Amino acid sequence: MSIEKSEVCSAISIYFKAYKTPAIVNKWKAQHVGLFSVLALLLGLGCTKPAAIGLEVQPTSDVINGKFSDTTTLVAYTVPADSLRSDEAILSPLGSYIDPVFGYSTASFYVKFSMSTTNVTFGTGNGFTPDSLVMTIAYTGYYGDPPVAQTIMVYRLDSVTTIDGTATYYTNSDFQTDLIDLGGATINPASDDVVISFKLNDPIFIADTADLIFTDNTAFQSFLHGFYVVTDMFDPGGIHYLDINSSSTLLTLYYNDSMSFDFEIDGESAWTNRFHHNYDGTEIGAQLDDPSLGDSLVYVQASAGVMVKIEMPHITNWVKEQKIAVNKAELVLKVHDDGTLDTYTVPDNLFILGAGENTVVTDQFEGATHFGGTYDAANKTYSFNIARYVHELLYEGRSNDGLYLIVPNNLLTSGSVVSANRVVLGGPGHSTLGMKLNIIYTEL
Repeated sequence: MSIEKSEVCSAISIYFKAYKTPAIVNKWKAQHVGLFSVLALLLGLGCTKPAAIGLEVQPTSDVINGKFSDTTTLVAYTVPADSLRSDEAILSPLGSYIDPVFGYSTASFYVKFSMSTTNVTFGTGNGFTPDSLVMTIAYTGYYGDPPVAQTIMVYRLDSVTTIDGTATYYTNSDFQTDLIDLGGATINPASDDVVISFKLNDPIFIADTADLIFTDNTAFQSFLHGFYVVTDMFDPGGIHYLDINSSSTLLTLYYNDSMSFDFEIDGESAWTNRFHHNYDGTEIGAQLDDPSLGDSLVYVQASAGVMVKIEMPHITNWVKEQKIAVNKAELVLKVHDDGTLDTYTVPDNLFILGAGENTVVTDQFEGATHFGGTYDAANKTYSFNIARYVHELLYEGRSNDGLYLIVPNNLLTSGSVVSANRVVLGGPGHSTLGMKLNIIYTEL
């Protein structure tokens, strides 16, 4: 059956390109394209035992005799995630913490404010006395254990560095600062707080330059290129989720004792998220050095942390001495529950990409509901339907480069650049949580 371009789930396709060439994905379209009949439930399944297929979509006389196998060899191991596009993300994580499994992580961001109006006159000379600057940022929650107090540090970007709202930045993008900490405040928001607010210890603006600085936004941003906001790395306390693009996010200048002026986030502003991870002394660190350790457990982490490489080295053995029709191929991943899932919540969704030059897994065009990847909390599993991908490996000459298992970078509230979620999964050799490729096939 041919696939019309209008039928393709375009937003997911854009995402695949974004991850390797990276390009921002601001909207997802929930198109669901039915290319094949839905497979019925299978009764009495076991390795190589006959199974009845198509009970829900075909008459009894048309039932297909199929077979089931879950013995396809899988190899899986943890690898570092690629950097991801992170400018103008919906949320900006902030903070540092020590995860009992994933080690040390820190989240920070760069931000540039804009003038809320132009041609502002504060007065010159003794007519303008700047008192203080207060940064207020919308607060939406946290990840992990309830955060404890953390010291926030704010650095001004130096005179030759700026961030541009029209440019593309990534989770490993760094910008030069003047190394003078303008922060020093302690933050410890309550769970029902809607903003965090802290005073900078230097008002920055001086009376003699006020009229020139506030002529228009270009002049203002040429003077104040932006800030780097981070927490003290030696004082880990948790990861906060902040909304830079909220109308509540402001930089307020207080002057002349009782006056104030707000700088805001608008179309001429810019912000981008930055992440650091340190896996020293963790099982992840050991696995990054020795991929064979992934046979038992593997690890996936948002915030451009780690992902999993999945290989099927002997998949073509299926057609060495026979021909088969792959009716269904389901990759099943079981979550390792160490008793902390309520605290360290797993990602709402995982995603798979081709690990080679071709990153697209064709099954995605069937739509998200069919393709899978949504966390099944009742069974503590993720699953993906990849029959088309397997068929391409067997019959269409697709290079067997393997798959990457990632937290998707969709820039929504659970995407890789806006969250700290992580998950531990059973590897192929785990005794009870073994990663499986369940294949239902028909011999031809």
